[in-house]
Amino acid sequence: MTTLAPLPDALRALPQRVHDLALETGAERNDGAPEDPRTVPLYQSDFTRVSLAPMRQGWHVEYFGETWDEAFDETLACLSRQEVADCITSLSFSGIDSGANGTREWTFTPLLDSPVIFPRLRSLFIKPTEPQDHNQSLVCTRDGILDEGGDIARWVRKTPHLSELTVPNAPSAAFFAVSLPQLTCLCIGAQFDTQAFIRNLATATNLPGLTLLDFSESMEQQMTWPAERAPGGITAFEDYEALLNSPLGAQLRVLRLRNTCLDLAQLQHLQALRSGLQFMVIQSTIGGYVSHFAQDVFPWRHLVPADPGLAPHRK
Repeated sequence: MTTLAPLPDALRALPQRVHDLALETGAERNDGAPEDPRTVPLYQSDFTRVSLAPMRQGWHVEYFGETWDEAFDETLACLSRQEVADCITSLSFSGIDSGANGTREWTFTPLLDSPVIFPRLRSLFIKPTEPQDHNQSLVCTRDGILDEGGDIARWVRKTPHLSELTVPNAPSAAFFAVSLPQLTCLCIGAQFDTQAFIRNLATATNLPGLTLLDFSESMEQQMTWPAERAPGGITAFEDYEALLNSPLGAQLRVLRLRNTCLDLAQLQHLQALRSGLQFMVIQSTIGGYVSHFAQDVFPWRHLVPADPGLAPHRK
């Protein structure tokens, strides 16, 4: 019989503490008057929670909530304690679609500045943006404006046995200087700046076990017209080609490309480079408001496609 890592008191108390903070927020809505939980409307703060479950002789910890409030701050403070980090095998961060100025910024600075290490952590999940979201999620540094600033690299330096990583935006080149020998699954969500991720990955030597890559192209394709995009903002076909011609590309067994605009000949060429590769293309772009279509301020015609079973899509 395997032994489950003991649950530290600080982590055991965290779900109740986060729930108490949600109740305090509810009390502030009514100037302290009691609420009937059966009839009062549901608010975003009602869903804020920390969940715990046994996993791999340790603990899966899931935070669901805002990216800026007291519940998040206290969660990061708890996770920054070494006796807590020692027992965690999986971490997940997500929440309701909310943010400011169209972004949802995950800033982990207090935890990243701490000396804590997660020696058991096998999976780190920070929820990517979904097509219906109004706010675009990203990991960003406290010191910049919408700047990842190497914080994903700082995260993975604390996780020497990480096997699965999902993040809402691409990491900087610093990510490729971190040895991640057990990372097998890497999922990169869509954001504005890909930070030349595919080009950097083509020359990477720090991911000897990577076999599954799920990569989303820049949202700039759906947000701005081509003439207005920054040079190099969209991944070039040549970068994908270099990846599949590289030693790292040779070790991939599964490749999922989301929201690319590669044409049929380019996709077939990439498949021919690795004929045994499970190569999938997925279109799951961000949505757009119909009321904005007439203004023609952003690309939107992909949101009203013809039936793909009809000509000219069918032979």
